[in-house]
Amino acid sequence: VLGKVGQGGAIAFNSLYAGRYKLGITTAAGAKYTIKSAYDFAFERKQFSRSITDFDMIKNKFAQMVVRTWEAYTVSYATTGSIDFSIAKLDKNDTNYYEKMQKIIEDHAIEASVAKIVGSVALADNADDGVQIFGGAGFIEEYPAAQIYRDERINRIFEGTNEINKLIIGGTTLKKAILEELPIRDQIYHRENDWIPSLSLSDDHELSTEISVIECTRSMLLFTLHKLINKYGQDLKNEQWLLEPLADMIINLSIMQMGFARCNKLESGDHKSKMLPVFRFSVYKNFKLFKESINQIIPCIVSEFEINNEMDRINDKVNELNYCPNPIELKKVICDDLYKHREYYLG
Repeated sequence: VLGKVGQGGAIAFNSLYAGRYKLGITTAAGAKYTIKSAYDFAFERKQFSRSITDFDMIKNKFAQMVVRTWEAYTVSYATTGSIDFSIAKLDKNDTNYYEKMQKIIEDHAIEASVAKIVGSVALADNADDGVQIFGGAGFIEEYPAAQIYRDERINRIFEGTNEINKLIIGGTTLKKAILEELPIRDQIYHRENDWIPSLSLSDDHELSTEISVIECTRSMLLFTLHKLINKYGQDLKNEQWLLEPLADMIINLSIMQMGFARCNKLESGDHKSKMLPVFRFSVYKNFKLFKESINQIIPCIVSEFEINNEMDRINDKVNELNYCPNPIELKKVICDDLYKHREYYLG
């Protein structure tokens, strides 16, 4: 018997939580391998008397493969690091040591699901791009692309399908908000009119633009969650049409927030300079996806008389950012760095 009779459910679920963040890191490694195998093939493959790595559409694919892989590693590093940090504080001689460890893992349920989804989708998309880069050879078993493409599919299914994990992300966030286990309600109140608050970081911080985008994204998520709770209350857990885009918004914010934390801790140098364009493109991409999700949700939770006002409010806040990145230039830099190393280069 593991634990006490009749209380094995928590142990069973905790094994799934652990499996999810472990799957996050293994799929990140798979996404990394996919870049290497695709690059090696593309470099040798000639069309029109030159390597296909010289073609810009191929460069675009490689740049996005790097960003996806970096995102998968980032959320997995952050999640496992937070779990290890929390467990290290426990007294190993405590008779309740393992129960407390179990509680720490349980408290990272949202992060574990995020890691699983981000990693499995990164590998899936990289595998798909890999087959495209291999062309017809991508369907031949003697080449690695075919096996990767076939085998990666299970990662979006086991340890709970990605759909189940999105329900966990949305449902757990709802539960923690209602029970005030997270200070979400306080943040909703404080940010009601101040969506881009002043922070302790200096205004001339090298990532000040991205910081503002992340904080605006956080405020929009709080605004949306507040509207959802006001309309549905605890019944929101049954509204899957809305829980899915809500979970997507949480995933987008998580990637941006964890990405910033990773970059911000790095000392200035070559490694950081190579990571910054990857992070900046990641913010651009996730902010764009975030806005698509919020545009799905708002019409469902406000009356037809309010929708124009609410959408105008959101758009006004976004416009305040004056956020105009150059995604193509960022991808050019990322691909150039990849070509210099001839493999994934960000650890």
